[in-house]
Amino acid sequence: MKKIKTKPYKKLALVYDHLMNHVNYDLWTKYVHKICKDLVYKDANVLELAGGNGKFSNIFQKYYSNILVTDKSIEMLLSKQSGFSKVCCEMISLPFKKKFDLIYSTFDSVNYLIKEKDLLKLFIEVKKILNDDGIFTFDVSLERNSELFVANHEKSGKGNNVEYDHISIYNKHSKIHCNIFDIKMQDGTIYKEVHKQKIYPFPVYFNLLNEAELFVLNCFEAFSFREAKENSKRVQFIVKKGIGV
Repeated sequence: MKKIKTKPYKKLALVYDHLMNHVNYDLWTKYVHKICKDLVYKDANVLELAGGNGKFSNIFQKYYSNILVTDKSIEMLLSKQSGFSKVCCEMISLPFKKKFDLIYSTFDSVNYLIKEKDLLKLFIEVKKILNDDGIFTFDVSLERNSELFVANHEKSGKGNNVEYDHISIYNKHSKIHCNIFDIKMQDGTIYKEVHKQKIYPFPVYFNLLNEAELFVLNCFEAFSFREAKENSKRVQFIVKKGIGV
């Protein structure tokens, strides 16, 4: 049967929770809270970028109640009910006039920006809406993670009576990591989604953050408080506005 190509997350939203059932969201939210708790007060204005179906923020609400979740996929935003506000928008074009005390993005969503100019746009957009003493924290996947992850990585599953096949491919030359999904609906229709992520060299993030007049307060190996290195698999940035900007 012919496969119908569709945009990322349009159909994957139906099986996303099943695909991510290996992720310990409780552990992840506790980790991000440990990063934030001494820097951001409980009643802060909080913004999640590329929040998907909002599962992370749904748990994170026990630490911060005033959360606004964004994502570019309307299908993901509508796939779960929640008690917080949602806005469908691009990370590189944020439509907010108000400012936030905490901005965060998780699960290497930032890697979806496959052009350096868009990565810089993100940092500039964040700077515009980040309070002077606020923080921006995000994680990114580095090359070692892609090299380990793609080794014989093929997965099949089923959720909401929808079947899917998942293949992961990493091009070491272009630094593009592709996750390819074939999603089979109950009527037999098969949709194909190709998700591309750019695996930037570690120093690129520091250079672009500096260009956007943001500075790195800390950068840890993800889920730890060890200093991140170029050969880390995934790293967690904690960022603030530069002095006087």
